[in-house]
Amino acid sequence: MLTEALEAVTNRKNLDYESVRRIIDTILDQELDEIKFGAFLAALKTKGETVDEILAFIDAFYEKARKLNYHHPLTVDTCGTGGDGKGTFNISTASAIVLSCFDVKVAKHGNRSVTSQSGSADVLEKLGIDIFADEERILEGLEKHNFAFLFAPLYHPAMKKVANLRKALGIRTVFNILGPLLNPVSLNYQIVGTFSFEVQDKVAAILRGRRKRAAVVHSFDGLDEVSVCQKTRVLEVVNDEIKEYNLDPKDFGINFEIEAIKGSTPEENAKILLKIFEKEKSPYFWAVVLNCGLALYICELARDVQEGISLASKMIETGKAKSKLKDLLTFYKPRG
Repeated sequence: MLTEALEAVTNRKNLDYESVRRIIDTILDQELDEIKFGAFLAALKTKGETVDEILAFIDAFYEKARKLNYHHPLTVDTCGTGGDGKGTFNISTASAIVLSCFDVKVAKHGNRSVTSQSGSADVLEKLGIDIFADEERILEGLEKHNFAFLFAPLYHPAMKKVANLRKALGIRTVFNILGPLLNPVSLNYQIVGTFSFEVQDKVAAILRGRRKRAAVVHSFDGLDEVSVCQKTRVLEVVNDEIKEYNLDPKDFGINFEIEAIKGSTPEENAKILLKIFEKEKSPYFWAVVLNCGLALYICELARDVQEGISLASKMIETGKAKSKLKDLLTFYKPRG
């Protein structure tokens, strides 16, 4: 089955939903042939994954996921695909913490780094947050502090089967696309950064009808974030409709080179994040408030992105974001 599919994909033929679903179900239930499956993932990437192929992966892994029984009308995630290769610091993670200062429940789905130096799990762990918090503490954290980090391996045990293969490949694959689409909490709102315009279109198509409101972003300088350097293409999903527009950082008085928001190791990125919450108005600060501004607009907590930026800036300037981080570090302090 996998051999035939590999032959088809290497010849740039698309597979239907059922064919891919059977392959994934078989792989998850039987012994994994890492060489063939690695070749299959690489061939899919080269061909370009279709919406049906991606949906088959999503459904197969979500069926085996450990879900959290948590429902709230204002629940959001800021998890992106990663894999843009730009080496920026953990913008969506910092934005998620600022976002949790508002009347919204941030269920931040994430993992350790696969294709970058520092994933969301890596930087949060360096800050002192227990990324292995149990379900009871996660649910309490969402209720009391508006924030929880959902470490993907805890909720997607089936992913263990392909974890070593993904690390060995060291390239972005369909699994980078899956991360934002497999949150174990039911979401009404979502911000998804993608590593290409092509994937952006596909993720928006998948989210259409599955979220109340969402924004799928990719910038013209290649970021899976809203860029502080160049325009960012936004696909805004509102129920069954998709609206396209560009956000220009210059319209908000923001204009920096991409080098100014580069990241490094988890230790260095943690230091950057702390400096942001100390009100240091660096390019990192503006990257966070710009991305948070869009999130506040999508969550219907701001009339537009400009108001969202202003609200996010004030949350940092007044010290409320720093206080929120302190509360999170206390509540999610590792035990034992």
